[in-house]
Amino acid sequence: MKRLLLSSIVFTTIVAAFHVQVAAADIVWASDVSASGVSEDVPVAGGTLAIAQAVGLEAPPDRARFVADVARVLYGGSDSRRASADGLVRTLPAAPSTPPDRGTDAADAAAPPLDVVPVPLTTEIWNAAVFHRRVPASGLVTAILADRRAALLCHGLAALDDSTLAFLSDHPDVITRLYTEHAAVFAVFAGALHVRDGRVATVGGDAAAPLWEAAVGEPVTRPDRFVRELFTRGGGRLAYLYDAIGQLDRAHAAFALGAWMPGPRRAERFAALVSATNAAYREWHVDNVPFARPIHDIASLLMRVDVAADGSPKPPAGRTLWSAVFAGGDLSEADAKLRAPSSDDPVDAAWLAQSIARLEAQQRGDRLDQFSFGQRTFGSAADDDRAATILALRAFDRYPMLMLTLERIGVTRPSAYVAAGRHAGELAAVNRRRGFAALAQFQGVVAVIARFVRVHTLDTDAAESLIESLCGLPVGVDGYDGAVLQWIEREIRPRLPEGEAVDRGLLAQLAGVRGTQSSPPVHIVWEGQSYHLDLAAAEERRLRLVRERQRGVPLDSALDIEDQARRLRTAPLEAAVVTSAIDALSRDLAILRSRPKSDEEIAPEGVKASRDPRVVLAAAIESLGKMQKSPAPGRVAQEVRSSLTTVAEEIAADALLSLAYAVDLGDPDGTVLMAGNVARRHDFGFALNDAAARARVAWSAPNPEVTPGAPWRVSGSALGLDVGLASLVLRRVDASRVGGAPSLTSNERQTFAVSVALMRPAELTDVDRDTIAAAIARGAERIAALTPESLDGIAAEIALDGWRRRAVKWSIAHDAARVATMFSLTELLSLGGGFTAGSLDAWGMSAVPTDGCVCTRLRAPGGWWNLAGRPQVGLLATTVADVNLRVAVLLHDLNLPAALARDVLTAAVQDYIDDVRPSDHDDWLTLVRAAQAISRDRVEDYVAAITSGGALVPDEKGDGSLFAGAASPTLSIDTSAVAGKKRGRVSR
Repeated sequence: MKRLLLSSIVFTTIVAAFHVQVAAADIVWASDVSASGVSEDVPVAGGTLAIAQAVGLEAPPDRARFVADVARVLYGGSDSRRASADGLVRTLPAAPSTPPDRGTDAADAAAPPLDVVPVPLTTEIWNAAVFHRRVPASGLVTAILADRRAALLCHGLAALDDSTLAFLSDHPDVITRLYTEHAAVFAVFAGALHVRDGRVATVGGDAAAPLWEAAVGEPVTRPDRFVRELFTRGGGRLAYLYDAIGQLDRAHAAFALGAWMPGPRRAERFAALVSATNAAYREWHVDNVPFARPIHDIASLLMRVDVAADGSPKPPAGRTLWSAVFAGGDLSEADAKLRAPSSDDPVDAAWLAQSIARLEAQQRGDRLDQFSFGQRTFGSAADDDRAATILALRAFDRYPMLMLTLERIGVTRPSAYVAAGRHAGELAAVNRRRGFAALAQFQGVVAVIARFVRVHTLDTDAAESLIESLCGLPVGVDGYDGAVLQWIEREIRPRLPEGEAVDRGLLAQLAGVRGTQSSPPVHIVWEGQSYHLDLAAAEERRLRLVRERQRGVPLDSALDIEDQARRLRTAPLEAAVVTSAIDALSRDLAILRSRPKSDEEIAPEGVKASRDPRVVLAAAIESLGKMQKSPAPGRVAQEVRSSLTTVAEEIAADALLSLAYAVDLGDPDGTVLMAGNVARRHDFGFALNDAAARARVAWSAPNPEVTPGAPWRVSGSALGLDVGLASLVLRRVDASRVGGAPSLTSNERQTFAVSVALMRPAELTDVDRDTIAAAIARGAERIAALTPESLDGIAAEIALDGWRRRAVKWSIAHDAARVATMFSLTELLSLGGGFTAGSLDAWGMSAVPTDGCVCTRLRAPGGWWNLAGRPQVGLLATTVADVNLRVAVLLHDLNLPAALARDVLTAAVQDYIDDVRPSDHDDWLTLVRAAQAISRDRVEDYVAAITSGGALVPDEKGDGSLFAGAASPTLSIDTSAVAGKKRGRVSR
């Protein structure tokens, strides 16, 4: 907003001062016209820094991309349309009327600052086709930026290749038409336009030309007419579809264009796709906000579909199946649709667009998530499982976090998902207070099992078996009636270390697997000290500290109270049973009394506080005491047994929720735990009166809530807390560093944080670390040897966008030092032969915004522009894996284990999102560059922090003193590292 206000002040009027400058510059500056005659290097009066400062930028963009980048900053939002150019002209030094004499120092001192930047097309063409008046080369940049339509036109032109620019140079009437009528659409969607040899080279190649000719209504052999109609039809939506498909990889483009269909069918279905696109997103007006895109749109849809190499959709893909899924229905339904044969026509791009694009934004997102989940999870489901698959996908719509958690565990059988969905439905019928306890127990147990799988203390088969037996527990009107606690005794306790308290045993299992004979500890020397890597020990220490800060009653007490309640059900009772129950319950009461009462008085949102468990236990003990004095103890009153079970369940709910939270609350000394146990305030939606809305909240993605006058809490499901609480995993190593307000949107920052939270250290291998470092080095070598002749081949390899392709070509000749900075590390990785789809996903970014998958994914290079324009959902950050890859390279250089990467990234990402300063929401290149600028010294600081109570544990001598690394025959520090840099020594 500050930048927009500044722009409004700077740009006040347009005509008078502009003509003054033109009149003062009758003698045109000498400029450099490219050999192709389609671009020109022109001077910038006052220099690029002056313009950058005038529009509120901290630093000027690269000269190679200057005009296009400034145009995007100025005219990216609707408010900036009210700005005009006169103020900008007045802020800059006047353009000199003659070139300064660079032969003398005096002339240099007197001359205004001057930079030369490239502009697509020549000054003469701009004058003839756009301005219709004489603008000197020295004033061309100012004139373009002063005119919104001209600036937007220039942004689009900067994405075109020389052949296409040459065509436009020969057809100034097309340029005029684009300027006057379609500048905004052209600015954003020009990148896929290619004109060669007098015809349009359409997206999808010659085979797709008839499809586009039918959609555009003009032949590709008349490119002037084709271009005009392409950017006119559908209010820009046809150009949007053209550009979106142009940025897809070959297989996804083939899906969109129907290359896998018979010819006649293909034309019909593509026409339907065009029609669905033209009718969608009526809230989206390209002219008003050119660089904004609808969320969950056609481009997102086309990128999400899982397809084979020929473009055909992977199963489950039957239209009948998905029609039944999207129609909704009861999870016990078994109608004709469910029994329909699986050989029906597969979905295509048009069918999905018609089923999804017409919906509201939130509904579009939900349906895309549902479709992606189905393809990820049930692609190999047998035909016999067809009905169960439909029901499981319907369950996803109602209980998304439950279904996604089962996917994370590795469950693949549709019937298991259906059983879980039905069990969740049964829980929805339990009354509010008991319903909270029941939900907390169920979700807490599932969260614990999911964590076991993530840290490899439990395999997928065992986890699936546990989930199935858990979902088979009976649920009554009052909840579980102790069934979950009995299930924990039966199924979980035997899996814990013998003799260990359940709470402590669970913390050890939640922390992860310790070193074994097959995987011995890793020892390193760092700064002269010997350490061993112990991720599990560090995590267990953290978890125990968090549980202490939570000040909760241990799960063991709940198990003990329920055990006593169960024993008291026997009849007739023996005196010894009553005595034993009194002793056990007295111990539990003492534990409860040792905990602060204030925390327990905070009731969850919409749930009335229950009776104080201390009072309930005391009353039960008193009743049992009276029975004990009787010579013939009889039946224990039903209300006593019931009250004990209720107390046990509420303690279990508190303990299990607290365990789920403890895993993801981050630093035990963090501010979140200062206000008590936030798990007790978890909001399942019970404050809502509508039962359906309440059920949806209970299974939706967890989301921190900050409400004036109310304590901080999380609403939604207790599953997936690592995503909802991702920001808590980040930490500042240097608390004295104070930066300005972050430039990234909160959603982009969240994507970076979630990417760290979802990383699994056990899957970050040294082999992958070395592969990344070596491939990036090879890719960098190829870029260092880049020439104009080799650029096209490299650009094709990594699907380089048109804006950078033109900028790189110019920089090779005029600003060679900047060339290497125009490529992401993912692109260098690919150029170095290190990228294979799926092989390095452990080092990737969160796939939650792009695919709905609670996982990390390293995206292939290219197509980032398809994800731009949606800062409200954090999509752009998913294409910036450079922080992760930079840390991998530096760990390789420092000879440190890859398993440290996540701990290093908790600090590196926090500093990164604090410091990065993109010029606007779509400034992808600045995000990339800032990540690559992370220094080795800074990473050394992050590693040093891990040696203090972290995963690097100091070794000790036999006498208990710290082991000095220099004295070790197998561990030593390399003191010959260049410039005195630290480098670890590793042994196993």
